[in-house]
Amino acid sequence: MITISKTAKAIQRFFEATAKARVNSTLLGMGREKVEQLGYSYEALKAGPSAWPWRKTTHDSATSGEIGVQVRGLNEISEIPHKQQPAGSQEIEQDAA
Repeated sequence: MITISKTAKAIQRFFEATAKARVNSTLLGMGREKVEQLGYSYEALKAGPSAWPWRKTTHDSATSGEIGVQVRGLNEISEIPHKQQPAGSQEIEQDAA
C-alpha cells in the first residue's frame, strides 16, 4: 500500500509541475505589462516554475494601488441590484403576508 501511495503522490507532483510549466509559458507569452496587471511578478515568472506562485508581494501590490482596483472590480462583479430578486421570492413574501 505504501508503494501505491508513493506512486500516486509522484504522479500528482508530475501533473502539478507540468501545469505550472504551461501556465508559466502562457503568462510569459502575454508580455510584461499584461502579466503585471494580472498581479504576477514578471521577474518571478522568468525564474521558472520553481518560483511558484509568481504573485507580487502584498507590499508591491499596495504601493501600486492594484489591491484597491482588484477589490473594486470584485465588488462590481458581485453586486446584485437590490430590486433584482431571485425567481420565486416574491411568491414567498406574499405567502408570508
